[in-house]
Amino acid sequence: MEQENTTRNEATGETAKKSIYSLQLEELKDWLREQGEKPFRAEQIFDWLYKKRAASFEDMSNLPKPLRDKLDEHFVLTTLSTIIQQTSSDGTIKFLFELQDGVSIETVLMRHEYGNSVCVTTQVGCRIGCTFCASTLAV
Repeated sequence: MEQENTTRNEATGETAKKSIYSLQLEELKDWLREQGEKPFRAEQIFDWLYKKRAASFEDMSNLPKPLRDKLDEHFVLTTLSTIIQQTSSDGTIKFLFELQDGVSIETVLMRHEYGNSVCVTTQVGCRIGCTFCASTLAV
């Protein structure tokens, strides 16, 4: 069974809109077909999401207004907010991001002689315990 990427508002019992970022290209094409829209629009939407970094569906100016309204009715544009960005003398960059629900996660870019590595917290309260990361503190 496919897991639906929506949340339920505990206060009202209503189902929140799904994040458009949870859809893969083919899933978005299928959704557009179900809505009576042309599937090629999915590639335009992905361009706005991943290349142009649109902040709202209204920004997607090459989409028809009724489609933008439909997207806004069914989906949200969930993005991370940067709370803190710190750069150390060795070039390591730490980011503290806030999720839509107000909880924070951290990402660290570490620069090495052989290349770069990135630690991306994939859950709040990560238990790995890296000394450079604040995500462990939430445990």
